Amino acid sequence: MKDSAPLPSPKDAVTVVHWERKPGDEPVIKFVIFSVLGVLLGLLLMVLMPAFRSIGALALFTVVFAGLLTIPVIAAQRNFMRGVVRRINDTIDAVTHSSRHGLSVKQLNRLIRSGEPWPIAVSGVPGLRLQVQRVLAREEDAPGKWRAVITAAPPRNGMSSFDRLLEAALSGGTGTSAHSRRIEGAPNVGGSR
Repeated sequence: MKDSAPLPSPKDAVTVVHWERKPGDEPVIKFVIFSVLGVLLGLLLMVLMPAFRSIGALALFTVVFAGLLTIPVIAAQRNFMRGVVRRINDTIDAVTHSSRHGLSVKQLNRLIRSGEPWPIAVSGVPGLRLQVQRVLAREEDAPGKWRAVITAAPPRNGMSSFDRLLEAALSGGTGTSAHSRRIEGAPNVGGSR
């Protein structure tokens, strides 16, 4: 069984980008549709032109016809996904003040397929994550609606350890040395000197 992260509730998530995909917009579906049109057009050309009266010529014409008409669909989808990735990366840059955490189109497509969260570190501290979710539509033939959200992930050790860490950081200016100051209940990381 796959261990997946729970979906964030709408009040805990900040939506970065919304986008839609129509059911027939996939390049594979378009190629199949254009192939059927190519076969029909090729059969018509077989009747009118003697050079097209072979199965090999019909197959070659169908593949070339469908391929040429599918290229603009692939280019449009790539440009659209690049725009989505650019908007997501702009938001991540604004949150983290670093351009090192940017996504690529390939990583975004992987997040769409898997639904897994992608961790984002703010000043080197983990605590945010990006997740791509499909928004459920009521009609079956409705466009597929997607959203990319950023959520705050709770600390792994719980809020009490975070509170102790914050207290230790705030009490750092009281004049005690670092060796004599200990957080109650925290393990001794560096060992005693």
